[in-house]
Amino acid sequence: MMHINPSLFLHKLIVRSHSNKIVYNETFHKGVNIIRGNNSSGKSTIANFIFYVLGGDFNSWTTEALKCKDVIAEVYINDIVYTIKREIEQVSLRPMSIYWGSYEDSKNNSLNWKTFPYKQTANQISFSNVLFNSLDFPEVKNITESNITMHQILRLLYIDQDTPTQSLFRFERFDLPLTREAIAEILLGYYDDTLYNLRLDNKLISKKLDDKRREYDNLNKVFDESGNFRTLADVQKEIERTTKRITDINKNIYDVRNKVKVIATKRTELNVEKLQNEYSEVKNQINSLKSKINQFQVEIADSSLFISTLEKRISELNNSLLTKQILGELSLTHCPQCLGELKQNVEVHHCGLCKEPLIAEAERANAKRLLQEMELQVKESKSLLDDKNQMLLMLSTDLPKLLETGRNYQREIDLAIENNQSTRDEILDTLLIEKGNLEQKNEYLSTQIKSVEILEALKVEIADLSKSISSIKLEIEEKERLQANRRQTAMSKIKDNTLYILKNDLERQDEFKRGKKVEIDFYKDSYSLDGSNNFSASSKILFKNAILFSIFFASLELNFFRYPRFILCDNMEDKGMEKERTQNFQNIITQLSDKAKVDHQIIFTTSMVSNELNDTNYCVGKYYNISNKTLEI
Repeated sequence: MMHINPSLFLHKLIVRSHSNKIVYNETFHKGVNIIRGNNSSGKSTIANFIFYVLGGDFNSWTTEALKCKDVIAEVYINDIVYTIKREIEQVSLRPMSIYWGSYEDSKNNSLNWKTFPYKQTANQISFSNVLFNSLDFPEVKNITESNITMHQILRLLYIDQDTPTQSLFRFERFDLPLTREAIAEILLGYYDDTLYNLRLDNKLISKKLDDKRREYDNLNKVFDESGNFRTLADVQKEIERTTKRITDINKNIYDVRNKVKVIATKRTELNVEKLQNEYSEVKNQINSLKSKINQFQVEIADSSLFISTLEKRISELNNSLLTKQILGELSLTHCPQCLGELKQNVEVHHCGLCKEPLIAEAERANAKRLLQEMELQVKESKSLLDDKNQMLLMLSTDLPKLLETGRNYQREIDLAIENNQSTRDEILDTLLIEKGNLEQKNEYLSTQIKSVEILEALKVEIADLSKSISSIKLEIEEKERLQANRRQTAMSKIKDNTLYILKNDLERQDEFKRGKKVEIDFYKDSYSLDGSNNFSASSKILFKNAILFSIFFASLELNFFRYPRFILCDNMEDKGMEKERTQNFQNIITQLSDKAKVDHQIIFTTSMVSNELNDTNYCVGKYYNISNKTLEI
């Protein structure tokens, strides 16, 4: 059979009691899996265990189920083996433990289990993040900005008994229409994570552009009212002009003091000492700031190199996995150490060099785990790098003001040392006052440099943001056209499959035989046939199951579906479904499964198993009854 990803297959299900006794242990297979038994024999409990261990949120356990400690499943996700485990408790949002490898290996390697919370936190990813990554699902958020979880995905994969017949999705107390729509878009494959990200980027960038324009306008208004310079070149030119005037004044002061000689006093010496002390503090601040800037520059360069190295390793690991998948195992003909020819009588699935067994599944699982860890490291490192770049920008903009303050102190000290006389004549007073005003102006202009730099940076940023929005809008339009085409193809295939199943139903509902138009609205969680859903209770159940199985079978024909080629049904004979009718439905589903050319898995429970299917390879476990229940407690 052909294999299409994403795929999810349950291989083993193990349930343990509080005394660690294994009370359920069955192996499942691809294709149809039937769990048979009388009513109240525990079939639904097993279905709920499967839903729960795969990531569903469930706490309405039966008395028998609460006698169990945990449920373990060995699953194949995209053809890589994982073992997952969850503890059985009467509380919601329980974590999941994951082992990258088979169940047998996990029993002897307890240290390599990793536990992930139900919800993502600032410091830890959730188990849904891990499973989505393994399924190659995008990280999805709905319009409410809450993450779509594995539980939400399973709501369209698990057909349970408690959900009302008019609902396609498994019942949820607080169920948002936008969440249902997002789930359908993901599973039916017309959700484009890049389109969502583009829409989100457009929203965020548009908001950022509005904020920047508002900030730019406010800053411009301040400049208008204060008469300040608007460009960095104008500010620097004014500083140069003012500095030149200060130099001229210093020369004039020197000339005046040479005409009127006054012996330096102790006070003059103290003034020089005071200036030197203040200048020393400013120099220390400058050196400290430069040291911090250099430190951040080194850290940024180091972080950038680290991220680049990780991204290169991720790329190489992806290429390695792809190459291995395409080319398979290439056998060595010569020893890499001595270059001698290797003997070719090596057992199948053994290393041609060391002759030890090859464990392909473990290799792929470890590679996937390493890939996820490196991708998480890259994400965290980039976040830290952004913080460091922001800090470097802040430090760099503070440096010009400090440098100008230092230059002013140096000029004061130089003047005081060269002219350690003082005079109080009117000319000198005028020059000193003018000089003080000019130095104060230079300090203000140095401060203004930062404001002008912000203004100019805002202009550049506004231009870049406007350009980005135009480009994003074009991409959104193109992707929306592709999304619409995929949605139409998906819905058309689902409706055709549904009509096929309905027309092959027994002669119980005339509308099913002559039905022409199936309507499905995931947003409203509703469905109809030729505009009506006013059928008998049993016909509604069959109609609902026909649609959900039609989605599943459509995923076997359309490879752009993200539906993981897995369905779980615990609702075959609800609402008074008669034996012959449910058995006919089972036969239809099994025939469609047998004709499929793509790997898949169907698991359903029934108390009225079809005669053609009973005691065949389709069945999993024994036929359960009140004295021989599913859980051997």
